[in-house]
Amino acid sequence: MIIAFAGDFIETGDSMEQRQSRLNAACTAWNIANLPKQRRRQALQRYLQRYRAENPGVQDADFLRHDMEQLIKEKTRRFGQVTKPIVHALIPEDGERYSSFAVSMRTPVGR
Repeated sequence: MIIAFAGDFIETGDSMEQRQSRLNAACTAWNIANLPKQRRRQALQRYLQRYRAENPGVQDADFLRHDMEQLIKEKTRRFGQVTKPIVHALIPEDGERYSSFAVSMRTPVGR
């Protein structure tokens, strides 16, 4: 499902490291999309603040906001009924090809 909603975003990374970073961002967008709609904006803002703090020389936070907003919309459009949070994702190195693995949790009771 991650590749279905974010494959193009992930694939634009120029290296395996960048693809892993984009996969991580896609998983964060997935998890934010699982929140009630009124909490998503604040969660995205916190994510972007952490991103800026951890990447002080990077000037792409506005592009990242746009990408994250689009990923959140796409996740809710395609997989809105799936609310399992993603807790870990990995792109193992395999030469020219890549695949991704994701670990999710059961949806908490009462959700």
